[in-house]
Amino acid sequence: MARTRYSHSAYWYAKNYGYTRSDKATLAEQYIDYCTRPSRGGGTCLHDFNPLILGAYIMIDIGVAVKRGVDTLRDPAERDRVRRELMRDLRAVRRPLYYAHETERRRRMAAERRKLKRRHTTAPAPTPEALLAAWNERKASREAMIRLGGMLHDLECYVDNCLRFDESGAVVGRNGGIRGWIRENLPELSPKYKTLMRYKALAIRLRQATDTRDPTPTSALLDEPKREFVAELISKDDRAFSHLFVDVEYLLSPETVFLDPAKKILRRRKARKRAKKRVSAKRTTRKRMLR
Repeated sequence: MARTRYSHSAYWYAKNYGYTRSDKATLAEQYIDYCTRPSRGGGTCLHDFNPLILGAYIMIDIGVAVKRGVDTLRDPAERDRVRRELMRDLRAVRRPLYYAHETERRRRMAAERRKLKRRHTTAPAPTPEALLAAWNERKASREAMIRLGGMLHDLECYVDNCLRFDESGAVVGRNGGIRGWIRENLPELSPKYKTLMRYKALAIRLRQATDTRDPTPTSALLDEPKREFVAELISKDDRAFSHLFVDVEYLLSPETVFLDPAKKILRRRKARKRAKKRVSAKRTTRKRMLR
């Protein structure tokens, strides 16, 4: 049989004389494309449309979609991918809402802090030499620890830690404060900033326990005559900072410290020893198994 020779391309015949193939994914869409194909006489072939066939195709498409969803949920890797995509979309939706709320909250907090009056004290501004000497002598006694913390607390009254604003009034940062002062005047103590803040927290706790308010400095608590429990606090020979902090915490709020400070320290030591024994036993068992 001789091959038929075409005078036009297949795209020309498909456009002018009939339907070839639909690029739709579902059967219902393909059927609609088939029924709306151009007819040879012009117009469309809607006379081939049958609603029952369309309904059957829709039901088949629903069944195929459900089967694909079930297969996706059965596969652990695919299920994890879908979960990560959903969490990514959820984060993209929540992120602007969170940051809008967080920015508003921080601005309200900044406005409240600006209403507070600046702290003041009757103690003179600590010099770098005096602060360095107090740091070197802090382990000599409990009184030296408290004096160092009080000195840092007094230093806060003489440094600038106010907020910085841009032209629109938004908060863009904060001035150096104690950290900036230490960085400029005592760079050797700059890496010890967190430790210094622990001593400052100790002084603040002691002031709260004794109801000491500005402008009375913390050093006034150590001058004669001392209060009874302050004298008892600094008379102990224990020079561990953590033990002193627990003692002050017990004076401030004994209901939050369930045990006496000395008993609490002993209990912590026993717990550490038990933990070390458990770790040592696990290592020994592991070595035996490897042998």
